[in-house]
Amino acid sequence: MATSAVEKSCKKKTEKKLAAREEAKLLAGFMGVMNNMRKQKTLCDVILMVQERKIPAHRVVLAAASHFFNLMFTTNMLESKSFEVELKDAEPDIIEQLVEFAYTARISVNSNNVQSLLDAANQYQIEPVKKMCVDFLKEQVDASNCLGEAEKVDQSFPECSVVCFHSLIHT
Repeated sequence: MATSAVEKSCKKKTEKKLAAREEAKLLAGFMGVMNNMRKQKTLCDVILMVQERKIPAHRVVLAAASHFFNLMFTTNMLESKSFEVELKDAEPDIIEQLVEFAYTARISVNSNNVQSLLDAANQYQIEPVKKMCVDFLKEQVDASNCLGEAEKVDQSFPECSVVCFHSLIHT
């Protein structure tokens, strides 16, 4: 019996999905190795100085995750040649979480860290974290807290304000 065009199409889609999963696993494995190397300070080529904390990293990983670091390390900025890069006015724990995110694509956003993460993700131009924070804030908004939430986020995040005001109108 001949295989129909629909069956062939379904088989191709299934094969593509399996290939995509395998690629994702492989990439996660590579990044896991890179993260372990970072934690062991192996082949790290930059130290982020955040207050008194030294956070080792690989420039290429930071540059891939952040437009800010990409520009810092690929242009003629002084930091592009420095082994130690000072991040002023940054919170060490938040920067540590953002660096971990650059290697793992995982971060825990909660009510205790969302504002600091959002501010840092905005400053260092880490769009996926910014989106995760905005999505978290959107989930938290209701009529009882929308004005407070709208006040927390500044004009850089108009989508949060829209959700807040939408919540007020529909109550």
